[in-house]
Amino acid sequence: MSSIVVIGIAMFILMIVMALIGIPIFVDMLVCSFLGFYLMGGMKMVVTQFMQAPFAIGASYTYAVLPLFVLVGTLAGVTGIAQGAFNAMQNWLGRFKGGLLYALVASNAVFGACSGISIAGNVVFGKIAMPELERHKYDRKLSLGAIVGAGSLSSLIPPSVPIIMWCLLTNLSIGTTLMYGLSVGIIMIILLCIAIRVFVAIFPKKIPSTSDMEKIPLKEKIISLQYLVPIILVFALIVGGTLGGFFSSTVAGAVAAVALIIFALVKKVPVKQIGYCIWDAAVMNAGIFPIIIAGTIFSRFVTLTRLADTLANMIAEANIPMFAVFCMVVVFYLLCGCVMDINSTIIITVPIVFPLLTGLGYNPYIICVLLVMLCECAGMTPPIGMNVFAVSNALRIKASEIFAGVWPFFLINIVAIFIMALFPQLIEFIPHLLGVA
Repeated sequence: MSSIVVIGIAMFILMIVMALIGIPIFVDMLVCSFLGFYLMGGMKMVVTQFMQAPFAIGASYTYAVLPLFVLVGTLAGVTGIAQGAFNAMQNWLGRFKGGLLYALVASNAVFGACSGISIAGNVVFGKIAMPELERHKYDRKLSLGAIVGAGSLSSLIPPSVPIIMWCLLTNLSIGTTLMYGLSVGIIMIILLCIAIRVFVAIFPKKIPSTSDMEKIPLKEKIISLQYLVPIILVFALIVGGTLGGFFSSTVAGAVAAVALIIFALVKKVPVKQIGYCIWDAAVMNAGIFPIIIAGTIFSRFVTLTRLADTLANMIAEANIPMFAVFCMVVVFYLLCGCVMDINSTIIITVPIVFPLLTGLGYNPYIICVLLVMLCECAGMTPPIGMNVFAVSNALRIKASEIFAGVWPFFLINIVAIFIMALFPQLIEFIPHLLGVA
């Protein structure tokens, strides 16, 4: 093993240790990159790398896509889109046994077409759905678990912010990767609904009778579909405009944001509140962007050390099966998720895990989507569990109570990840249908 590879391993371990003791992740990566470049090529290499990367990223038009889609998500939250989606789905599904849980999954999927961030779905539907679930006497832990589990759909359905971030770090096509995410999102909607149906059959006492549910006339159900029109139009603008070649993903974010600002004004949302949404998106991007810059510099360092190539060669020489390597990556991600948020996990792991798995023959688009999904699973695990704590803070409920209810949805996601890794054809149907695979 060459000395350069040893430097790469040492800096990666140092970065993990610094993250575990609570040092901000972007500081960890910058410090380790600085030390690594210095050990490899002295101050000349340090100055060159630290001058090039920040300027190249800051001047890149492509990176504007991130704050624009974050803005789309914040605007979707204040325009009543989420409430309208839940009301429409409740009208159509409420009288089925477990109907409010089906409505929760369906409305999360619809809201995901605007929000792009799972925590947004967790917080919004925690406040919207939990009072209804409690009023109809649904099992409390099951309800909380379903809110967290269904929220992960926002990270799969376009415009997914984690998928976009992954694409920015790996130079994958954003439009193509989002279509793979849509395939996985549809599969997860089906699996979550099947899981709810099984749960209803096994634990009928945890789900209330629907006899006291008000019967909604068909005319009223059809009228309620009007609440879905804004989301459908935004989704059509983003996906249709991008795939149709009318504009790039970055412009799609701008068009969707402008459309939602107009919609907010029509809905008479106070201009001051719209300003707060823009400010929130800017603040959120300011928190993410240093991590992206530091992650890009660290990724350059890892690439120069050839650490990923060395690991791939060691695995090939040891004849470790591809799927066994994938299983080890799953365990590694879950461990990272126990102590880090989704953005930090993606930034840290991309430089090593992505080239390692693609080098073994995995489809890069499938790997991107499955690992984003895996990060969402990590968001359900103690002690950190960012998705769980988002719901805990929003509802003022102990996190331990939510962790007790979320485990079935965690297992569903993990099993789905393994199945899709073994049978990637399952998530290629939409990309093939649209001719982007």
